[in-house]
Amino acid sequence: MPPTPLSSRDQEVVDAMAVYFSRMGATAGLPKSAALIYHALFVSEQPLSFGQVMEQGGLSKATASTGLKLLERIGAAHRVEMPTERGTYYRPELSVRRLIAGFFENTLQPGLQSGSEILEGMNGTDGLSEHLESRVKSLKHWHAMSEDLLPVLKALEP
Repeated sequence: MPPTPLSSRDQEVVDAMAVYFSRMGATAGLPKSAALIYHALFVSEQPLSFGQVMEQGGLSKATASTGLKLLERIGAAHRVEMPTERGTYYRPELSVRRLIAGFFENTLQPGLQSGSEILEGMNGTDGLSEHLESRVKSLKHWHAMSEDLLPVLKALEP
């Protein structure tokens, strides 16, 4: 069943949401294609098929596939079964708590783990200039504070 045409006011709001999701996606370091996909899912009344995601996002098959996999990995999109339809359909995650928790768990946590390994590899501050020694201490302090923040962020999960 084809979607109902939007009123001019509805289209205006849908277009503004596209800008919003593009800017928020860029702020979070997500590719523009992921923002376009999330926008298409968010404004749709029904879950979208892969083909509909491609069409509504104006994306190639490869770009749509990559974007959907990323959104699924961070918990921003979910596969759903449609009882009367064949194929794979997707719906957006609508809980901001789950979106934030998924983003942090899948982006911030791996970055912090990688950062821990780098900081451990610095092997102390012996022989460094006073300036660099101070900066290393600051960096290690920031990193420890960020790691302490993760449990608080995880507590956002429902």
